Amino acid sequence: MALPTISIQRDVILQIENHCLRELPREGCGLLAGHGRDITRFFPIPNQDPRPHSFSFEPRAYLETLKEMQRLGLELLGIVHSHPSSDPRPSAKDIQEWHYPGLTSWILSLKHDEPRLSAYCIQNGQVFPVMYLVSGPASDPS
Repeated sequence: MALPTISIQRDVILQIENHCLRELPREGCGLLAGHGRDITRFFPIPNQDPRPHSFSFEPRAYLETLKEMQRLGLELLGIVHSHPSSDPRPSAKDIQEWHYPGLTSWILSLKHDEPRLSAYCIQNGQVFPVMYLVSGPASDPS
């Protein structure tokens, strides 16, 4: 299955990493928004699941975030969550509980020293990797 490439801004990735690191040892989660195939915003959502290897959006925050996206004229493009101690691949639970065929699933692995972000399209229990380009200014080397 050939999927179009998605673009995500560098500062969005940094926001995801910072949020998910703050949530350790639990999974961090949130929504990704933008226009078309370009992700320009990350909206963190509190994880109401107390288990370390699971996430569930706090319902009120989720609904308020969707309203804020609409107010800003943004499209919901993806859902992101972290895997604190495993690779950035959807778990069996991630696949089973995915009910968003039009969205991309993003997973940030914090298993190693350097965070690793991967994106997927999940449809009918099948998982397809999604290529993405990082846009925006390069980080300051100093």
